[in-house]
Amino acid sequence: MENSQLTSMKIDILQEIGNIGAGNATTALSVMLNSSLRIECPVVKLMDFNEIADIMGGADAIVSAVLTHFSGDVNGMTLFILGVEEAKNLAGTMLSRSYPKGFVDFDEMDKSALQEVGNIIMTSYISSISTLANVQIRTDPPIICVDMAGAVLSLPISELGQIGDKALIIDSKFLDKERPIDGFLLFVTDEISYEQIFKALGIRC
Repeated sequence: MENSQLTSMKIDILQEIGNIGAGNATTALSVMLNSSLRIECPVVKLMDFNEIADIMGGADAIVSAVLTHFSGDVNGMTLFILGVEEAKNLAGTMLSRSYPKGFVDFDEMDKSALQEVGNIIMTSYISSISTLANVQIRTDPPIICVDMAGAVLSLPISELGQIGDKALIIDSKFLDKERPIDGFLLFVTDEISYEQIFKALGIRC
């Protein structure tokens, strides 16, 4: 099975896993933000690497990205990416801060807050896969960077581009009474890992 040959049914399954992961993340984020969050149904797409930057405003757009590698029965990486305005809204909500127009110089406290949110969302999705497919997955500690989208996406392309030119994009929108948190989760893995997931779920590859 090639990554580019994921069927509609398999995409639906991955979207349902995304729904479960998003629900778990919403609960954890509600506690962290002391807010009643609700989640819109995530939209799951398989996209070419060279298309991903476009949905984030272009390769030169500044984004906040939290990344973690995972390994075990399934191997790859996930990235949680926010546009800079979304990142400022989220960090401002968490830290009771406001930021001037054009601000991009996040300090260590800002980055720590954004990293924690990204880690919750990514581990919620990975944990959902691990539980539903009964596979063992270990996650590395997350790292965060604030950079241009093209630079952020160069890492999964360089590390995993040799096994395919696509990534699974999970477009999630969390809503509270004040403002939305709209971000993208990238799930990048190889065909062997996809086969392992679907085989464990009883889906023929």
